[in-house]
Amino acid sequence: MDDLQTSVEKQKGLPDDQLPVLADPSLKFWKDNAKVLLTESVKSLEETAKQIIGVAGILEGLYFHAIAYTNIRGHAPGWQVAIYVAPLLAWLISLWTALMVFFPQTYPSNINSARESRAMFEILVAHKRRMLKQAGNWLALGIVGLSVVLGMYLAG
Repeated sequence: MDDLQTSVEKQKGLPDDQLPVLADPSLKFWKDNAKVLLTESVKSLEETAKQIIGVAGILEGLYFHAIAYTNIRGHAPGWQVAIYVAPLLAWLISLWTALMVFFPQTYPSNINSARESRAMFEILVAHKRRMLKQAGNWLALGIVGLSVVLGMYLAG
């Protein structure tokens, strides 16, 4: 008889409150995984914000130069000029909100209180997520605007 069967035989007549509690070996893995997710969450949000800043900056630069070398000024009505400028504004807002990921508000905290430290961390991460989501939405809106402008330009 192996050890597991011997252990089961010993526990057969015991009431529930006297049975030993066996730790699930996968619990340590999930606990360690949760710690890594918590410690890396801010870094991953900031890394994504850096990527959005890079993409929005490149798109804005390329688009600005493309518009600057066209003869749109004086040849298009005001509403059409506004449509041409809209992607630039969306990407500027995207850049601003992505930068706000790095410059969050200051939060009072008590380093001696685990509860307050946790609450402050959750507020900080929520702020960064909210700014990053807005940055992504504005970036996407600028790309949609670029599609509209490209369609208008090709249509003549």
